[in-house]
Amino acid sequence: DVLDTWFSSALWPFATLHWPDKTEDLITFYPTAVISFAREIFYLWVFRMIFSGLEFMGEVPFKTIFTHPTILDSKGKKMSKSVGNVVDPMKLIDTYGIDATRFGIVWQAMSTQDIHWSEDPMRAGKKFLNKLWNSWCFIAAQIGSARRPVKRQRPSAPGAIKILDSLDALKKNVAAKFEAFEFGSALHDIYDFYWHEFCDVFLEEAKKDPSPEMKQTLFYVFTESLKLLHPFLPFITEYIWSLIYPDNKRLLIVESIT
Repeated sequence: DVLDTWFSSALWPFATLHWPDKTEDLITFYPTAVISFAREIFYLWVFRMIFSGLEFMGEVPFKTIFTHPTILDSKGKKMSKSVGNVVDPMKLIDTYGIDATRFGIVWQAMSTQDIHWSEDPMRAGKKFLNKLWNSWCFIAAQIGSARRPVKRQRPSAPGAIKILDSLDALKKNVAAKFEAFEFGSALHDIYDFYWHEFCDVFLEEAKKDPSPEMKQTLFYVFTESLKLLHPFLPFITEYIWSLIYPDNKRLLIVESIT
């Protein structure tokens, strides 16, 4: 009648889908694809979910287990409420905003190596959001009301050719890192491309060359960059997308990278 906490939790992958009844949810969502855990929970929970799934369902409950880093305090100690070295995420959001907080956490997650907590990446994230917004304001002034979806075209200007080649390489690199769950590294790559190659170089070139070709490339690279940034900065990118296409009810979250 009574199960140990972790053993009862081990039923979670199928009990939440109304097992033992053969419901549509159970058939559709068991087994799932990916589950994410910190290392210390493997023996307590993950292993129990696996052998419970094998016993009651005849197959493992998930195909891939992603081991994410553990966030430690700045001195490398495990966070604990009793010790008092925990971080209140709501205070971070109040200070830096939701997107900048999200940015700061992902920025530090470069591998499965544990993270020594720092708020510096949140500050960097807030500056990056300002950069993204200011660049959008400039681009909006350049393109005016001509905000139809632009397909990738081969330009003749050397600067435009270079930024498109860099964007193509970035897309392939980010896609590979997403497949490998290297989210922090992917964010670093997008950040470096957008800040240094797009804003520092190409955007400045576009200021000197207001030709239709440069404007089209400017707009295309910006909108593709929004798509790449959306998993990391969902709120500001979705908001800018709504400003670009105010009459289009299709959200950025479902857009495809072209």
